[in-house]
Amino acid sequence: MSLSGASRAGFALAARLLCAACDKEERASDANDVVEAQDGTTGAVWLRATDHVDPALWPANREAGRERAAKDVAVEHMREALLAAPSHFLESDRRLANRTAQIERRLAEDGRAEDYAGLLEALANVAAAAGRKQTYGELCQHYYNLRHKDATREETLRLLSDRCRTQKQFRQAKAPTRVSWRLCFQQRCAGDRPLTARQACA
Repeated sequence: MSLSGASRAGFALAARLLCAACDKEERASDANDVVEAQDGTTGAVWLRATDHVDPALWPANREAGRERAAKDVAVEHMREALLAAPSHFLESDRRLANRTAQIERRLAEDGRAEDYAGLLEALANVAAAAGRKQTYGELCQHYYNLRHKDATREETLRLLSDRCRTQKQFRQAKAPTRVSWRLCFQQRCAGDRPLTARQACA
């Protein structure tokens, strides 16, 4: 479903409000690991820290509704996504698996089921636009909120990526210019004009 001009403006505003997560670096609490309802797929409501279960195998089993082999293509895909995700998110692979299962269940209830590993990879790309690690749980919630309001997958990812990219640019604009200690010392000894407020010695 495509969005009208008014709807696009509404979603753009929602993205500006929701994507504040792109500028946060707080770890998700253990309470946020809970997948809210047991569906009987794997016999576990969520993956606990004490469970000796492959974080890639567990969500792949939930997605399929059956037990998969450890070398199944879908399991390998999820494993690759989980291995790449720590470069962009603060959470552990277990927390990433739990949150992915949770958000996918909610999307499925809305009739918008997606590939588990594909969603994790897509949100990792969104987080990469921010230039610093993000909280996956918060980004998932923002993604779901926009999708729930009938934004398409492509529109949602674009809105979140654009906002995170803008916040990265804003941080860079605020950052002082780094000047080497050698140049800093030379300028002061030579009586050159003082460094501006936008500059600092590295």
